Amino acid sequence: MLCEALRNTGLAGRPDEYFGPMHVSRWNEQWHTSTADEYLARVFREGRTPNGVWGAKLMRVYWHDLIDQLRDAEGCRKLNEQDLLQRVFDRPRYVFITRRNKVRQAVSWLKFVQGSAWYWECDTPQRLDGLHYQEEVIDQFIRDVGVQESAWTDYFDRIGVKPHVVVYEELCDAYEPTAAAVLDHLGIEHERLSIESKRRLKRQADDLSEQWTRRYLESRGSSPGA
Repeated sequence: MLCEALRNTGLAGRPDEYFGPMHVSRWNEQWHTSTADEYLARVFREGRTPNGVWGAKLMRVYWHDLIDQLRDAEGCRKLNEQDLLQRVFDRPRYVFITRRNKVRQAVSWLKFVQGSAWYWECDTPQRLDGLHYQEEVIDQFIRDVGVQESAWTDYFDRIGVKPHVVVYEELCDAYEPTAAAVLDHLGIEHERLSIESKRRLKRQADDLSEQWTRRYLESRGSSPGA
């Protein structure tokens, strides 16, 4: 949703998931690119808006894939991460998105790994038969998110950067103001945004999401509103 909002401004690049093995394979097939150099050149072209700003979404789980890919492309295996990113991206800025309610986030993940779409543009949430509750998957996802967010925090501390923080729950209710705040962080001049009408992605939470969230919290002795 944040990537969609930034793309809709027309000023903050066209951020998408360009890195990570699964995404590289998907884009290679769509773009008919066959070498790493061709792929990166296309990524930098596709992810850029006319004002020269480029953007991408990066998950911590494929951070090392990105670093290895860039080191191979630049021919500098010995550069540390910060210097490498500075060399490739030229004054990179960071936007860190998090979600307060990790249980609901984990429930969304559980539905995804069982076949539900990760994003949805229809007004009615997707409903699939055969989805089943798995408490251990929710547990593992919550632990994994904690590890990944800690890794990002450690990285930002190490390079002395304070990222702009976006909270998912606030983004859902403040689509345009959130995008405007990111533009301000990036130092991009803009008029008052009017992008709400371009918003397409919908929340996928449904009755099943509520049931699983309540079930998990009750198993932990917490209230459903936690």
